[in-house]
Amino acid sequence: MANRDNPHGLRSLGRTLSGGCPYVTELSKAVGYGTTIFINDAVNRVADGSIEASATPGTTIYSGVSLTHGILSTATDHLVIISPDAVYEAQDNAATDGLVAADMGLNANLVLNAGSTTTLISGHEINETGAAETNTLDVHLLQLYDAPDNAAGSWCRVEIVFNMHRMNPGRVGV
Repeated sequence: MANRDNPHGLRSLGRTLSGGCPYVTELSKAVGYGTTIFINDAVNRVADGSIEASATPGTTIYSGVSLTHGILSTATDHLVIISPDAVYEAQDNAATDGLVAADMGLNANLVLNAGSTTTLISGHEINETGAAETNTLDVHLLQLYDAPDNAAGSWCRVEIVFNMHRMNPGRVGV
């Protein structure tokens, strides 16, 4: 069965690498931030302490994943998973080829696509074209997500963790 193209950001699997539950806290988006934060968007803190969902893949130290939606140019509070070892499931962005079993254990950047204004769900995906051993990439690919409707290849879903995280900036790679 072929995978379907259904970007949904970084969906929490409700566990961490250490086996516990991920920690969630409230963080705020500033009124001047001109972009929407969607549910399951990877977010990062900026100089004033607020969060944003726009980052530069491969160079941003993420703060976590937003569980709530916030419209553009409006101050909003967000529940954010901030555990540095939280495990997420995300889709790769490839219409052809995609990630395969040999890519597991490698690293990749995120593609920070805009989310859906209808569902309010993130459009963030894994950039499958850059899967490499380079541990400075955004996320570590743990394994294919185990589900009957998921297989290696185009638009497959993969379990991931952040390589660089604000709460644990010294950890690079897993």
